[in-house]
Amino acid sequence: MRDVVAANIENLGGWICSVDAASIPPDILARAARVLADDVGAIVGARDEPEVRCFHEKTLARAGAEEATVLNGGRARTDRRNAAVANGMAADWLELDEGYRITPCHAGLYVVPALLAEAEAADLRFEDMLRALVLGYEFVTRVARAWTPRALTMQSHGRYCAIGAAAGIALARGANARRFVNAVSTAATLTGPSPRTHLIDGTLARNVWPATGAWNGFMAVEWAECGIAGAPTAFFDVYGTVLGGTANPERLVEGLGGRWAIEDGYTKIYACCQHLHSAVEATLGLREDLLRDARLDDIESVTVDTHALALPLADAHPRTTLGAKFSMPHAIAATLVTGTGGAAAFCAATLHDPMLAGLRERVRVNAYAPELPAPNDRPARITVNFKGGRTMQGECLSAQGGSDRPLPPATVFAKLDELAAPVYPHLRAGFQELASLPDRRRKQGWRAILDELVSPEAP
Repeated sequence: MRDVVAANIENLGGWICSVDAASIPPDILARAARVLADDVGAIVGARDEPEVRCFHEKTLARAGAEEATVLNGGRARTDRRNAAVANGMAADWLELDEGYRITPCHAGLYVVPALLAEAEAADLRFEDMLRALVLGYEFVTRVARAWTPRALTMQSHGRYCAIGAAAGIALARGANARRFVNAVSTAATLTGPSPRTHLIDGTLARNVWPATGAWNGFMAVEWAECGIAGAPTAFFDVYGTVLGGTANPERLVEGLGGRWAIEDGYTKIYACCQHLHSAVEATLGLREDLLRDARLDDIESVTVDTHALALPLADAHPRTTLGAKFSMPHAIAATLVTGTGGAAAFCAATLHDPMLAGLRERVRVNAYAPELPAPNDRPARITVNFKGGRTMQGECLSAQGGSDRPLPPATVFAKLDELAAPVYPHLRAGFQELASLPDRRRKQGWRAILDELVSPEAP
């Protein structure tokens, strides 16, 4: 099995490096442009979180070569590795980054921060940047699908972020198959333990895991360029032997060039763990009728029947904004109080709001029965029980944003505008144009494009 995995990694790497931008369908490149816009919005949107702001200030105070932009609302540059780390730290802070639906893996988050920095430093052509994103996304999601974890004890960020970053950087640099495999194989050995308990506990160290992946990805590529190579057997050794996963090596290579992995990504409009999205959506669906006939003070309890992945997310006393984003009681209470599932429902002020805190105590989480097949495998049913015995109920089988219920591109760009317009007013219009893939933009260098996107002046 170890040799089969290694051979398939070699075959996958060879295929990926053989695909040029012209071979990727235009709708897939357009989807990649929207993923790029989505993750850039998540990065920029976190700029004023106190921890993010502090780290960005520290990074820029010791700025190196002015190669790449820290997207914190300005135009300050530092060396590409530190820019990738700074943007990687911000990228998952709001829990609004793009994700992958088929198996836990935020592929865009792992590829984009490092790719942004490399593309700006090298002034990579936009179509080659999209190629690197599509194929880096393909590589990391195929690795994620190829192992069934022994237990759900690790978050995917530590598991896959380094190989996603390494894949994107290697492709941006035009690596051949040998160098690509050498780099991603080294990156696999830089996997971090990323305990899933940190999400539920709200431990903020979790938010830096993509940043460490960006750094490790850069180093894996640079080591490969110096002849310091990993071995393709590393994937079996790490994900099978060390982490105890069950290998499904055929998934590394089956159907190459058929359905692209990036088609199965999802876009978040709710600023919390995707496992909670169906519950948030169901709550939003009944809130207007609820407030027409009653007050929040009239609620005696709320019962949430939900899928297995969401059942452990039941902490009614989150200590941090991260903990709130992984708390079903907070998500339900905050949605009822604020009327949104967006960033405002999970900001620091909500942690200590008395109305919200009281509602959190009244939320109960149970298993949804019967279990449903994909894409309805993450459902939620919300039952609001009022004093006096009256009840209301809402249900969502699959939250919007996935490939089964995709959001229109206009919603993606509106989200970008909401997060970034106060500091980068041209991002929305710029990315809308980029996603239409005009010839002049496809051949243009990313540095010049970014100069326009973040300019305070009208284009």
